[in-house]
Amino acid sequence: MKVLLMMYLCLDASHADCQPIPVQAWARPDAYQQCTALVPELTDALTVQNRQRIYFRCEPQGGHAAPVQQATPQFIHHSFRF
Repeated sequence: MKVLLMMYLCLDASHADCQPIPVQAWARPDAYQQCTALVPELTDALTVQNRQRIYFRCEPQGGHAAPVQQATPQFIHHSFRF
């Protein structure tokens, strides 16, 4: 299974307008567990102000679905600028 660690950089704490940025990828059977183990460490490294605008999420790629983290918002509007 392949899993991407995504960092979402949001304009504000509402998480209504976020830019997804791939940070790291794993391609192995325990990829999702490795990714989710890293998320709390990365979140703790952020300043309090940045924790309101930045969050991390593990996103499985391919046909194997893994449970989605509970801390992520239900609605994410993606904004791409060229």
